[in-house]
Amino acid sequence: MPRRLAITIAGAVSLGSYEAGVLCEVLDAIRQHNSDAATTPDEKIVIDVLTGASAGGMTAIILAQKLLFSADAFRGPYDNPLYDAWVQRIDLKGLQATQNGEPALHSIFSSDLIDQIAREILLSRYSAVPVPPQQRHAAVGDEIRVGVALTNLNGVAYGYPIKPSGQFTYIEYCDQLTRHVVASSCDNAAFWQPLTQAAVGSGAFPIAFRPPDIARSAQIEPDDYPPQNMLPWPGDPRLFTYSDGGVLQNQPLGMAKDLVDLVDCHEDQDSRYYLFVSPHDKDPQTTDGFHSDNADYFHLLSRLAGVATGQSGFQDWITAKGVNDKIALLDARAAGLAQAIERGEIDVDALGKTATSILSLFFEGGSHLSPGATAPETLAAAQKRIGDQYSDLMKRLATKPGISEAFRDAVLAFETAAGLGARDHMTIYGVTAKDTELAGAGLQAFLGFFDQKFRDHDYDVGRQHARTVLCDPNLAQPGEIGPIRYTGSPIRPIDTRLNGLPLRLVPAADRNAFKAGLRKRLNEALREMWGPVLSLPAIPGADFILDALIDRMISRL
Repeated sequence: MPRRLAITIAGAVSLGSYEAGVLCEVLDAIRQHNSDAATTPDEKIVIDVLTGASAGGMTAIILAQKLLFSADAFRGPYDNPLYDAWVQRIDLKGLQATQNGEPALHSIFSSDLIDQIAREILLSRYSAVPVPPQQRHAAVGDEIRVGVALTNLNGVAYGYPIKPSGQFTYIEYCDQLTRHVVASSCDNAAFWQPLTQAAVGSGAFPIAFRPPDIARSAQIEPDDYPPQNMLPWPGDPRLFTYSDGGVLQNQPLGMAKDLVDLVDCHEDQDSRYYLFVSPHDKDPQTTDGFHSDNADYFHLLSRLAGVATGQSGFQDWITAKGVNDKIALLDARAAGLAQAIERGEIDVDALGKTATSILSLFFEGGSHLSPGATAPETLAAAQKRIGDQYSDLMKRLATKPGISEAFRDAVLAFETAAGLGARDHMTIYGVTAKDTELAGAGLQAFLGFFDQKFRDHDYDVGRQHARTVLCDPNLAQPGEIGPIRYTGSPIRPIDTRLNGLPLRLVPAADRNAFKAGLRKRLNEALREMWGPVLSLPAIPGADFILDALIDRMISRL
């Protein structure tokens, strides 16, 4: 069986350019590796799950389509759909070129530009008649599961019983859109239209871009809206309004695990790997300068934004690390139990009876819903899964009838009591970067939009960081995904003077263009609220005051 890879791409705003560089290097490495004559079928790497939030969500959706249908678009490190979208196509000038009909009270930047880019990249394929022939990338098989994080501004209601009577109603705002992309049946505009909307919705950074509406169906999308405890909708499909998925779930590794479970069914975990791409590796010293005496509005709002995005990130990764520790402990207990049985230190008949009694409590009615699971598991299915997971120990104990079965049921009882039935060990690789290594991290990661040279810098930093991971000799150790057989193409020289670039050091022309765009948009917002009387040109000194406020904000960033 090939080595299966699930990729999670974090929210990034303009640092989507860094993630694009990482992923293009990863794709080229897998292409070379899978095409190498020395690579056996079991050593090949297949990407079968893609998840993302915000900019990462858009990237995940672009990859899902292009890898399955348009691999010929990946012509080189600086000629591919991700470089086109995140380095060449999107910039400050385009974002500030708002069109008629884009209300200033709804967004600072042009949401129409984001929508246009998403549509051109994802839907232009289907404007051709006939649709171009499919070109499959060497890094994928016949299908991919893709998912994006969304922040549902309306929320979905759930009701939980409370004692002695009644129910407590809870609103869930953390949402997602997932799809099973099958090459033979999903190469059409109707399939990709909602994914295009989700790409735009997941990247709708609050205030910067307007929140779009997307029609959702609990009946058609049960994986995204499991019915347990969900209150009835007033209509199906139902229109929800969405904002940036990174607000509540900036690194959806847990979503990737859920999609993996649909693929793997908790089996063959020895050949399952995860890649986590994020430009938000934190420096623990960067917040030491924030104190009560400098907590003005600008500092406080900037710090709160950092707290919100920071808290929404890395939680899935931290959780996965904790689960890995628990699974390692379970494995150690299973090995110890097997040794004790072999040494004759345990009454196997008594062990089997005890385990059977315990499992009858956990699997009342013949099935059990483990924490984190989306569906109950039958006792027979759980026993088979444990037998597969611990097949080596089972074979060692198969000296007499009933011994391996007693061992299996005891381990299943241990696992169920620990709440690990829906959990698997996750081998997670990370390609991350700190703000001090990137040019576009300032201004809450909007700074990269100011100049293409910033985005080119971050793209190449992404390629460099990916190459460091891909060429790490530790990947060749037993149980790891490598060694990966590839030779990287040249990376342009990286100007380290752009590392950690603060807004105040951005060229004056770029800063002035940014200020002019903000002034224009604020003037349009005032006109929408109160008409021309209170627009900036009509208010004495307004331009001077606004410039002073913007300059103060720049000095704090």
